[in-house]
Amino acid sequence: MASLTTYFDGAFNTQQEDWESVLKAELKLQDLSGKVTKKMISGLTWPTLSLSRQFETSLAPQISWKKASTTYAVLDAQEAAEAIREDLNGGVRNFFFHAGALDAKAWSIVDATLRAHAPVDELEVFFLGPENFNSSTVRVISGIISGAEAHDLGGHSIQELAVLAKLLTKAPDQETFIGVFVDSHFFHNIAKLRAARLLAQKIFQENGHRSTPKLVALTSYQGWTVYERYSNMLRNETAVAAAYIAGADHVQSAGYNSLVELEARERRSDEHVERSRRMARNTGHILGLESMLGVVDDASSGSFHLENLTRALCEEAWGLMQRLLKGEELALDLARVREERLRLVKHRRLIFSGINDYPDVTEELGIALKAPSVFRPARVFEELRLRMEKLPRPVVYVALFGDYGALNARLNFVKNYFELLGLRVRDPGRSVTDLAAFTTDLGTRREELVVLCSTDEGYSLLTQAAAQSQAAHRYVAGKTEIPGHKNLFAGQNAYEVLEELVLAFERRNA
Repeated sequence: MASLTTYFDGAFNTQQEDWESVLKAELKLQDLSGKVTKKMISGLTWPTLSLSRQFETSLAPQISWKKASTTYAVLDAQEAAEAIREDLNGGVRNFFFHAGALDAKAWSIVDATLRAHAPVDELEVFFLGPENFNSSTVRVISGIISGAEAHDLGGHSIQELAVLAKLLTKAPDQETFIGVFVDSHFFHNIAKLRAARLLAQKIFQENGHRSTPKLVALTSYQGWTVYERYSNMLRNETAVAAAYIAGADHVQSAGYNSLVELEARERRSDEHVERSRRMARNTGHILGLESMLGVVDDASSGSFHLENLTRALCEEAWGLMQRLLKGEELALDLARVREERLRLVKHRRLIFSGINDYPDVTEELGIALKAPSVFRPARVFEELRLRMEKLPRPVVYVALFGDYGALNARLNFVKNYFELLGLRVRDPGRSVTDLAAFTTDLGTRREELVVLCSTDEGYSLLTQAAAQSQAAHRYVAGKTEIPGHKNLFAGQNAYEVLEELVLAFERRNA
């Protein structure tokens, strides 16, 4: 024990000091001078950060608990006072309003309700749109600088950070709020927020600004869904937790029903509205106070993975920002990113639970969607299902030939496939091993959709039996080709197959 103690007190510390001295020499910040725009477009790369506290740009905000927040997508004058009072009593101190969430009359009621709160200086109102309502006493924040130009069109994090950095080069020397969109990618969110703070601080330093930018974590709805909306609670929880750990100064918490309120043509005042807001504020309280994430000083400091990912995001975003300052356009790159994301979703390589896999067939929304303000790859499947909701929905019959246990995986695949449209799939509960009986049964079926389900070897026996089917839409579970039948298999463009089916029923019922 004595020798081990001596080692840690002596030799170990010496090795640590030697290691740090090498890092300081190799990784210290480069000396940057001159006017910021001229320098940023000159080809300079992102300045490397040292791993020593003496040299690195500080990421930690002032230690104070993060205020619980809630989000309003729609708030009319009739409910304004009651809704705001309920959130104030629930501990909310940050209020986020989406574009068009309220009009002048509703704002006057909101403002009066907030001004009645004591102390009023602990409240903050954020407007996420062009509205610029003012208050005589309540602090109102609008004009948040963000990379929404790239994010809303489906861009990835580097594009969003680059657009944000470009805008920050022209930001005045005053209190500035920068918005960064966070989603359900936990560790990526942490690194992204840290990268945004580093980029902002470096740009402000080079511009000679004395003000310190405030980091606002904004809800990204790119990965949210209108069906299976309770899953949005998990997405919001992940985003809020990541934002707290990353040290965001303000964290938006959105209710699971927010996306429905934002995109539905007609508003519904049902139990989801109040429950959604309650869950939004409770998420902030539980993570920020009970879990203590909102009071820890830079909880992610020292993580090699996060530091490495932060540095990579900084370098990539810095390089793209330079090209944007030179006049490069992002439109084509954004379009390519969108198309790739859509391709992955349509082929079910990128899964949205409840949308393009594992759907709840009993869920019905009965809504119509308006034009989206944010690109969401899951929306293509949602629109298909909403279109099918308006039609007389057929029953899908699965014709099983062979051993039932051996066919179970394919049977579940078929169920999952057509339930994406909200269709009911009829499982006979048993399989047929007698070819004559199978042929007779198949010829008597009156369902409009029939799926043959057997093993690859079993399909070789079913060519004549398959011809007896009178179904208008016939499919085969697998890649074996049978005349008059379409194939269903993993990795294919499931959206294309289902869209063709929806179009056929729409034409028939026109």
